[in-house]
Amino acid sequence: MLKHPVLVGNQVRESGTARLENPARLSPLSKIDGRTAIRDIQERNFIVDEHKISQLFIGYFNNKMTLLIFLIQARSVRPNPELIETIVRFLDDLFRHMLEVRLQKRYRLPLKWLKLFFRKLPDVSIYQRDRARYFIRAIYDAFGLHLKSDV
Repeated sequence: MLKHPVLVGNQVRESGTARLENPARLSPLSKIDGRTAIRDIQERNFIVDEHKISQLFIGYFNNKMTLLIFLIQARSVRPNPELIETIVRFLDDLFRHMLEVRLQKRYRLPLKWLKLFFRKLPDVSIYQRDRARYFIRAIYDAFGLHLKSDV
């Protein structure tokens, strides 16, 4: 989902996988645990921490995208210019830091279109609002998330 997964604690990244800096620090009991396919307690903790971080990202993403959806649906609200710049920075961050490299070329123009759309609000047509909704749904799909409501 994320372009650069976050490493936690004393872990280092090596050729696409995470490992502990000092595996000798593990207790002998933690290496032999037959209850799971993940034998090492440190690896299990890493997976749990990665899951928590993933949930935090999903919450952050949904909160920001909800604001975008509200602005798309509001017909007569003229948003504050500072709010629009915050939205533009969020869309830039999505593209530069969170979107996988293989998807960046595909989503460059829709994200650019959305930035221009939000700068033009509320002077947009119904067709442009529909197109913005389509692009928002596409961004959700790019991150492997599902937009629960029919916007």
